[in-house]
Amino acid sequence: MSGDTLRPIGHQYALAMLGGGEERVRSLAQSAGTQLTMDAFLRVQDEEPVPAFLHSALCAMSLPTKRPKDDTQPILREDGKYALAINPRPILQTVDGKPTLRSLGVPYGAYPRVALIYLLSQAVTKRSRDVYLGRNFTEWMRRLGYQTVSYGPRGTANLMREQVDRLLACEWQIRWEGNEGGDNAFAVRDVKISNEYAGSLEKNGAFAREIRMSEAFYSHLLDHAVPLNEVAIRELKGTPTALDLYTYLAYRLPRIGSDRGQVISWDQLAKHLGNDADSKRFRQTVRETMQLVSAVYPNADVDFSGRKVVLRPSPAPLERKLVGPHLRVIGAPALETAPRSSVPKMARTPLRETKTTEPLQHFPGGSLTYGDRETKFRAIGLDKGKPWCVDTMANAFRAGFPGIKQARTDAEWLRVWEAFVIKYADRRAQAGAN
Repeated sequence: MSGDTLRPIGHQYALAMLGGGEERVRSLAQSAGTQLTMDAFLRVQDEEPVPAFLHSALCAMSLPTKRPKDDTQPILREDGKYALAINPRPILQTVDGKPTLRSLGVPYGAYPRVALIYLLSQAVTKRSRDVYLGRNFTEWMRRLGYQTVSYGPRGTANLMREQVDRLLACEWQIRWEGNEGGDNAFAVRDVKISNEYAGSLEKNGAFAREIRMSEAFYSHLLDHAVPLNEVAIRELKGTPTALDLYTYLAYRLPRIGSDRGQVISWDQLAKHLGNDADSKRFRQTVRETMQLVSAVYPNADVDFSGRKVVLRPSPAPLERKLVGPHLRVIGAPALETAPRSSVPKMARTPLRETKTTEPLQHFPGGSLTYGDRETKFRAIGLDKGKPWCVDTMANAFRAGFPGIKQARTDAEWLRVWEAFVIKYADRRAQAGAN
């Protein structure tokens, strides 16, 4: 398996997990990996995926990773049919007792990326363009995965506050082109992420608790939301390039139709990620960053080792199984899931082979409050998921469960639904305790 040493470390961890479980992963990390990548891999494998979302245009085009030389100038990005413009609007502030119009500048770095994913995820999962941020800034940051929140001049709270202010004060426009109605008509549209400025953190710790997205952007977001795993986002939250690479691969890989994959140039990848670095430096950065990204997204089948970038079809990040030709141990069958005692095993027998007369159905749609069939699901939600809203949990389940479109018996649906509800309630309880 000498060729395996050329794989990203997350791929090597996955092979070790399939071949010998957690102990083999830890042994590999001592010789070839790091504590950071090993911890990230094990946490993502051990935790139930939590659905998160980002607009496809924002997966394909990135914010600046560092502060631009002139951060008051608009950001312009173009990627295929998409074009993105982020224009920092001046806002009214009081300086030396006088009202002054001042531009806060464009957002940059990891903080606005994490905040943007949270805002859009809330809009998608709650099916509302009004996004509630929380009771106070500390609570909101902890929900984003920042367990230590400091308020010094360079504290995490002030750094996040500055970037959220920049994020919400900007006018965001997405322009896309495409065919409509099956003919050659060219559609050109513009949508804005937000048409209201939400305000900033005050000295007493209070901040704007709710923002409202424009109706046009919200509608477009629902049609073009790319599923991510919130657990992975928490592991990558300190590295903007890792967040960019993860969201780009999450958008691109599941959409590749050819088994042979797609080949793009390094310049094309740099354009996707909005990078202006020289080619040699950019390649080195991407290869190093992929070590961490592969730990949280081992199913991503990519090759950054050559003169060209090779992208191969891969499952979305919410898929928990370790799958794909790049994760097959030579001479041994590929397992569907990692042999970890902490991860409960679920029956993998295809339903068509199950000897049962019970009809196959889809998970109930709409509210679980009404209907004879829905009553069984609602009872589990009320019992195992209290005090959380049953319909909110159902929406999260529909958005994040990989096999949601598959027909199953009600007995199997009730089993996977109960497991999800228990995990959901535990996560929310832990978040509240922190």
